[in-house]
Amino acid sequence: MRFAPVRTAAMFAVLLAGIVVAWIGFASPTVPFGITIVLCFLVWIFGARLANAVITRNRME
Repeated sequence: MRFAPVRTAAMFAVLLAGIVVAWIGFASPTVPFGITIVLCFLVWIFGARLANAVITRNRME
């Protein structure tokens, strides 16, 4: 986290959120694992896009 600590921390938080979603599907007998894998990827894609947009907007101000 030497070069961009805020962006790296935000992306790491998005990564952990996706892993938590996948883990819920792995540990829960009621939620299908395949659905949580798809949700995990969606969290990664849209979470990273949102984090990048917020950080870029805050740096422009």
